Amino acid sequence: MALRRFAVAGRVLLHRVESLPPPRPPLAFLSSESRGHLVRRFSTPSSTPPHFMVQYLVSKCGLSPAAAAKAAPRFAHLDSASRPDAALAFLRSQGLTRAQVREVVSWKPELLLSDVDATLDPKFRAVRALGLGRADIARLFALYPPALTYGIHTNLLPRVLFWIDFLGSAKLLMKWLAKTWLLRYSVDALLRNLSTLRSLGVQQSRITTTVRMQPTLITQTPARFQKLVGRVEACGVPPSSGMYMWAFFALHNVSEGSFRAKKAAVVGAAGCTEEEFDAMFRRAPCLVFVPAALLRRKVEFLMAEAGCDATHIVTNPVLLTLSLGKRMAPRCRVVEALRSRGVGIGKKANLGSVMRYPEDKFVERYVLRYKEEVPELLELYPPRLCKGSSQTR
Repeated sequence: MALRRFAVAGRVLLHRVESLPPPRPPLAFLSSESRGHLVRRFSTPSSTPPHFMVQYLVSKCGLSPAAAAKAAPRFAHLDSASRPDAALAFLRSQGLTRAQVREVVSWKPELLLSDVDATLDPKFRAVRALGLGRADIARLFALYPPALTYGIHTNLLPRVLFWIDFLGSAKLLMKWLAKTWLLRYSVDALLRNLSTLRSLGVQQSRITTTVRMQPTLITQTPARFQKLVGRVEACGVPPSSGMYMWAFFALHNVSEGSFRAKKAAVVGAAGCTEEEFDAMFRRAPCLVFVPAALLRRKVEFLMAEAGCDATHIVTNPVLLTLSLGKRMAPRCRVVEALRSRGVGIGKKANLGSVMRYPEDKFVERYVLRYKEEVPELLELYPPRLCKGSSQTR
């Protein structure tokens, strides 16, 4: 009986299903235009294939895929790699390594569109005529790719010649190009800054010595350069002084705010005046390279442990440039050990002067001479301290 009822119900359900209207086609609720758009969107790629130069820049020039994709639009007009091939072959023929080519192309990909005979080759020949070797020329353009866009006689040769002449060698030019783009500055601006120093009466030899240590001294804008001149003048350093260019060098590397903080640290710890601090700076400009907190600790140590008064520190500012941990404190321990044994140094001896002794002299006079009587001296002042004694740590 139950089976018959199940069979009857099944026939009724089948009849109802067969009587339903046929299903509507997919997306029938959309217009034919909308359906076509969706079909095209999901049945074709979402973007056009990448330009062939993307792979070229990656495989031939060593660029990253991201950098190559960013540079590719510059080559959108190309339908072949013949011109980039020619530029790349030329650069490699001039001795540029793969890494150097990458530096050049990364900075300015359009250089691969340059005409070899009209643009690239003349620049290499011009620099070669200055006497630079193949490796130096390759390194110059790799270190400063913008030089490949310079006019030969308007910018390239004048700038290269200026720095080779001023620094004294192509080797030093390469050394500094690896740190800063010296060739970006016009010769006229550099000469104006040098002229400013000469007009003040600073000796050329002092200018040359200091600028060779840090060429960026003269690469500032004239306005910033004049401001720096004013800061040196405010400290009372006369241009005729042998310390003028060292003061110039120091203030170039220390901001006004940092200078004020260091002045406050010394004045506060030593109890001297700001004018006395300026006098210290005139004698030892490099003291401002020491952090303010360390300057304070050195002053406090000299006054508390070494028995120096403020006057001695003011008249001997070089003490503040000596290492506290590697020189001053160990020497004090040596002197105290000698005094405790009643040898080597009198009670009235000025420890500030002992701090200034050259390393060899101090070791010979106070350590080696008494190592038998006071064997702990070699522990208090081990040989490693004979090096780096002028550090400011």
